[in-house]
Amino acid sequence: MRVLKKDMKNNRVVLRPESATDLYILSNVISIGDRVITKTNRRVRRSGSEGRSGDDSQRITMVIGIEAEDYAFQDSSVSNRLRVKGKIFQGPEQYVSIGSYHTLNLELTSVITIIKAEWSKYFLELLKKAEEASKKPKICLIAADKAEICIGILDNFNLNVLAHEKSHISRKLSKEKVRSKQTQSFFDRIAMIISRQVLSETKKFVIGGPGFIKEQLTTFLKNKFTKEGITIIVAGSLSGGNRVGLSELLQMEAVDKLAADFQIFEENSLFDEFFKRLNQGSTNVTYGFVEIKKIVSTGAIETLILLDSLLKGGSGINPDEVQHLLREVEKTRGKIVIISSHSENANQIKTFGGIIGLLRYALHWD
Repeated sequence: MRVLKKDMKNNRVVLRPESATDLYILSNVISIGDRVITKTNRRVRRSGSEGRSGDDSQRITMVIGIEAEDYAFQDSSVSNRLRVKGKIFQGPEQYVSIGSYHTLNLELTSVITIIKAEWSKYFLELLKKAEEASKKPKICLIAADKAEICIGILDNFNLNVLAHEKSHISRKLSKEKVRSKQTQSFFDRIAMIISRQVLSETKKFVIGGPGFIKEQLTTFLKNKFTKEGITIIVAGSLSGGNRVGLSELLQMEAVDKLAADFQIFEENSLFDEFFKRLNQGSTNVTYGFVEIKKIVSTGAIETLILLDSLLKGGSGINPDEVQHLLREVEKTRGKIVIISSHSENANQIKTFGGIIGLLRYALHWD
């Protein structure tokens, strides 16, 4: 993330997302009612044309500003973008009608202006962390076994799964020459994915998995990408070469040493602390929106952890109430951590209503 300009007098921030994670962060920063301005392509009729014929229209690039009413982050292996829909409040009058609807596709390297009624400390801190995170080296994690390989990119906030490939390598009864040829073909596919999607992001790799395939893949990749200067750490055994294996790899010491200051590990630590207090029957922990709403004004909340969907009205909770909750936590210098709905911890926090609080001291209610 690059914050290009901050004008707090007019509550205006200009920025440029540079990764899929940056777009995801923006999906948490942008709230309903915010004004969002960026370049967009819009189909307009040619002068003097009538009807809706495609031959009588053209796409024109223009700068449009909308008041956000709905938004959705779309993450895929093909593209990453944040779609924001709302009424137009700014644009070239010869091409747009003020008050009509338009959807902005916010993509990587788009220059985006966000105007809020008020920028909370939390949102500004989130942008600052995103800027700092862009300077931290990412890590490619690979979980591999003979049947499949799963590849992900670990950054400060999230583990983004890039590919999950099946090997189709024959069983042990097949001839050695056949298996060797199939393995070579499989590794070539993996190398192509790495060349196209990974090397532009990072040269650091951690590979784990059962048996000897992790060593075989390591040797192959080192030989294949000698000129690129990649570094590979071979980690321990995993249950398989799938998403579960990637999650297991995330817990290993080799990854922890490389990414000890990543926020994703801080999240794991907070969840460990939450479950520790819960199991001990401690009253310095609470969960659920209703319960946390009761105590937020007391200043007892040291760390508030919530699922990103609550910011958008998930679980039937009014997003304005969630924003009020965040402001109350900020007033008492509490910490706020947003958990991605796509993260490994999402299912855990959903069990507790999507929101939990670690308290500074124990509270007792009659």
